[in-house]
Amino acid sequence: MQNITRIYALSKRNVILRYKNSLVGFFWGFFKPLLYLLILIVVFSQVSNIENFVLYATSGLVFWFYFANVTNQSIASIISSAGIIKSLNIPVIFFPLSETLSELFNLMLTLVVFSIVMHWFGMVYSWKLLLVLPAAFLFSFFTLGITLILCSLNVFFRDIGILWTTMQPALFYLTPIAYPESIITNHYAFVVKFNPIYYFIKLARGLIYSPDLPSLTLWMHCALIASVSFMFGYFIFNKLKNQFISAI
Repeated sequence: MQNITRIYALSKRNVILRYKNSLVGFFWGFFKPLLYLLILIVVFSQVSNIENFVLYATSGLVFWFYFANVTNQSIASIISSAGIIKSLNIPVIFFPLSETLSELFNLMLTLVVFSIVMHWFGMVYSWKLLLVLPAAFLFSFFTLGITLILCSLNVFFRDIGILWTTMQPALFYLTPIAYPESIITNHYAFVVKFNPIYYFIKLARGLIYSPDLPSLTLWMHCALIASVSFMFGYFIFNKLKNQFISAI
């Protein structure tokens, strides 16, 4: 119970600090995907044959920015909390975990706002939208696994943060967010499908955009990817955590 209280307190602190002295607060998390959406509409909507491009792109953008925000905020979470880690007996994993939970809270709010706005762009309200919640939690486990790897390595190699920031734009365009996967030739299809984020975006899009339910196979793929990511991330983190204090 005490650990849950600590995680909640850290997550609450992250949300408060992020929007402290901000005029629009949480809505900054809404404006960033909206800005990208406007850019994608200008660049891609006239050259793609995607029906209802706005809803198609939005269903991918919201989840992409959740992933990007969690990893960007968490990658330095251990270093930036060095004083707390050295002075208080708090499990170090609470810091990247609290960043993930605070961004998950933001994602839920963003989905509520977008679900209202996207109704004007043809999004159909149905019970299927409730499945976005388990999809988001699966994506969170995957994201937490990646986060644990990044923040652990960043303690010892500060270039990890710079490298990750450099890689993100390439990863964004390797994920079919603004374009249909049908335009990818067979020679390069394996590159996109090797990207694990592709499966979570496809799952979210199947719930928000597509009239058909995502297949059970896709759900199982996402569950497997999330499990492997989290277990591998936790293994790396657990292997290195005893050296964190001396490194920071």
